[in-house]
Amino acid sequence: MAEATFQCPYCGVGCGLYINDKGKIKGDFEHPSNKGDLCKKPLYLPKVFEKGRIAKPLYRQDKNEPFTEISWEDAYTILKAKLTNLSPEETYFYISGQLLTEDSYVINKFVKGLLGVNNIDANSRLCMASAVAAYKYAFGSDGVPCTYEDIDDAEAFIFIGSNATISHPVLFKRVLKRRRETEQTVIVTVDPLETETARKSDLYIQIRAGTDTVFLNSVLYVLHKEGWINFEFVERYTEGFEKAMEVARNFPPETAASICEVSKEDIYIVAKIFAQSKKLISFWCQGLNQSVNAVSKNLALINLHLATGRLNERGCPFSLTGQPNAMGGREVGYLSNGLPGYRDVRNPEDRKFIEKFWKAENISPTPGPTVTEAIEEILQGKIKLFWTVCTNPTVSMPELSKVEKALEKAFLVVQDSYWNDTCEYANLILPASQVGEKEGIMTGSDRTITYCHSFKEPFGDSKPDWLIFTQLAQKMGKGNMFPYAQPEDVFNEFKLTTSGRLCDISKLSYKELPARWGNRWLYKDLKFPTESGKARFYPAKFDIAREKGKFILVTGRLKNNWHTMTKTGKSPELLKGELPPFVIMNPVDASDMGINERDKVRIYSDRGYIDRIVIFGNIKRGHVFTPFGYPREFGEPVNILVSDRYDPISKEPDLKYAGVEVIKVEDAENIYRGDL
Repeated sequence: MAEATFQCPYCGVGCGLYINDKGKIKGDFEHPSNKGDLCKKPLYLPKVFEKGRIAKPLYRQDKNEPFTEISWEDAYTILKAKLTNLSPEETYFYISGQLLTEDSYVINKFVKGLLGVNNIDANSRLCMASAVAAYKYAFGSDGVPCTYEDIDDAEAFIFIGSNATISHPVLFKRVLKRRRETEQTVIVTVDPLETETARKSDLYIQIRAGTDTVFLNSVLYVLHKEGWINFEFVERYTEGFEKAMEVARNFPPETAASICEVSKEDIYIVAKIFAQSKKLISFWCQGLNQSVNAVSKNLALINLHLATGRLNERGCPFSLTGQPNAMGGREVGYLSNGLPGYRDVRNPEDRKFIEKFWKAENISPTPGPTVTEAIEEILQGKIKLFWTVCTNPTVSMPELSKVEKALEKAFLVVQDSYWNDTCEYANLILPASQVGEKEGIMTGSDRTITYCHSFKEPFGDSKPDWLIFTQLAQKMGKGNMFPYAQPEDVFNEFKLTTSGRLCDISKLSYKELPARWGNRWLYKDLKFPTESGKARFYPAKFDIAREKGKFILVTGRLKNNWHTMTKTGKSPELLKGELPPFVIMNPVDASDMGINERDKVRIYSDRGYIDRIVIFGNIKRGHVFTPFGYPREFGEPVNILVSDRYDPISKEPDLKYAGVEVIKVEDAENIYRGDL
């Protein structure tokens, strides 16, 4: 392997890594995101580069038949015929926040520019869509308002719906470093489960799942009641405060404490921290985002920052990105309503600019279906070709029985580096190169862009994703729209779409990276891209998808593995301590049911069941927790149990809340499965 620097391909922190000529991974001390620090996961990356890889294109017309190796030319011929014979509305593309920006840009252009349809979404719909919507509502645009530098002079940190110790470990270590340096620093965690992050916090608030909006509204209530609102900031830089307060007045601490099952004293403490700390950063992740009430949860938290003037030198509402390049995908506009440069298909000026720039005949003004909506359209016969790129929907999507039925029905193209669960449903499999085998950029959570050098040859006949779609477009006679010979050609085109936009990188080159777009503070002059130029409060209304079942099932990440284990699950070093698949139960709940630690239990609902080994932990009574990342190789995926309902604004699925029953497996074996 050649020496090279690149961005870690796992979480959204965006750590810079260095690989030496012996194939050893180290942190890049010159990189601003991590300054040489790193977690355990990327250390074993070189060992899994070739395990379980897809080497050649594979095809079968009938899903009951075995695959046959074919050439790339044959694969392109099959795809061209399919795309020619189907209407654009009968096709759908589902891509990933793990792709390089160049990959996402070309695929998005292929779908919205060449095919002229917005039938494309990304797995960011499952993790970041709610945060994107809330940022746009509150500030007029997407983008984290601050950077990691703000950790270094803050004195209060609130983690809500985030177990950053394992999900964003390098970032959390930076927070701990700040606490070691400054005695008055305080860390608060709000979560139904006492996570690793909670155990390292100064205050842990054990909230009932799904009630975050109530809790945060109650904090706003206390701020107002105690005279702690920064009215000078509110009047000068914001609008909509009174409408937000109308909702917050419904949740005095006594009421909220009952709904959230927390103490009213904890609500007062959080309000006091917002009011009196020198600088406060709130971090959140999927615990707020993956909810039927997600955008309200996000806005309720942002409302607290606006009410206390917690922006720039006084703080930041910081949404943690789930994947390494979900931020880059947002810049590209790869969700069903987006266009490059933070544009939207519903905006006539945005469409007109991109149509001219791409030399596209017309871009549809109607957002395409989200990926959960697309599954329904497959089952209805409206969508007939479904193309996934660098994601594993038969493990990560909600209500998996429905997903499986849909993928059985559609002509399924799977484009990936590794064989995964979704390949079992494929007609055509395309081998893709991965980070390290291709070049391009990624953007981490704080808007820092990293150039990823290649340091090894592509495995087998695999190709970079941008090249696969470029060559297909050329075969379809659209070479003038897709003239790219190398990734830098794509980058140089994409960056021009950002000129004059909030995410402007038009002056950057590969050689100047890493670099961050925007200032340290995205809204440093407190002028916002809204009609009035002011930030906006929104009434954070409360709703919850109540389900039958004795327990609320909540999910999260594994400590040393990532997403659906497609890559990390091939490392024995990373699997230690994470097998067999487990569920965390409150010991009192377990005792009441005659369940002991290490017993095997069945967790079930009317959607199906999964089996797990019990571990006792400090989880709120009436709740159980199991990681979402186990593929079928290790057991049944937890998303068998999760509904596909979603937030009405972001359309992000409610992956963090499901009503379930729990029973010992030996008892469950005596129950007819149809009764579960």
